[in-house]
Amino acid sequence: MSASKNYTPTDGYTEIVKPGEMGITKLHFGILTLTPDATFFDHSDDTEVALIALGGDCTLLVGHNGNKAYGTLGQRRDVFHSEACIAYIPHHTTYEILTRETGIEIAVCKVQSHSESAAVILGEGETIGEDETNLRIWENVFSEGSDIRVNGEAVCFQRFRDTDDVAVYDVTRTTETVRVSVYHNDVFTLSEHDSLLTLASKGIGYQLWVQPRK
Repeated sequence: MSASKNYTPTDGYTEIVKPGEMGITKLHFGILTLTPDATFFDHSDDTEVALIALGGDCTLLVGHNGNKAYGTLGQRRDVFHSEACIAYIPHHTTYEILTRETGIEIAVCKVQSHSESAAVILGEGETIGEDETNLRIWENVFSEGSDIRVNGEAVCFQRFRDTDDVAVYDVTRTTETVRVSVYHNDVFTLSEHDSLLTLASKGIGYQLWVQPRK
């Protein structure tokens, strides 16, 4: 059944969800917060990694033999201003993030993969084909009365313009329905057998949804 965990903004990388926790079997999810003029280096190991810029900007260097990418990730002030820039990093590939004067906040999503996909850095609102990634990622900005429906394993990062606001969901597994309240900076999960329907919301909210394609 669904579960939630609150994220407290912290410098560096915070792992929030991994397989075997909160009803999740395939997805990893965390948030990376870097101050201005900082550096972060990592390796994708046996996962495909997606970096979603929530706010700020950085220089991203992805390198693996001939599969390399270099460019700017991030163009918006925060999640309520324009669409995200996303980078996709294939398995067994290094990547390095170099921040500028603004710093950056990035959602880090991972799923096990051995697909020989290309490293890609997308600009604001750009997308890639479904067959080019093992992650389904989308954003949603909603207000009271919005109708949101999601089925199957998923991780959702929730943020509100007013940090005191809340959204209420009905989560169903077979015939059992549970009512769940989700707050500012909550990470909310659905298991593969769950389905979600928005019941009510207060204020303007933002959601980042991640699901495995397989």
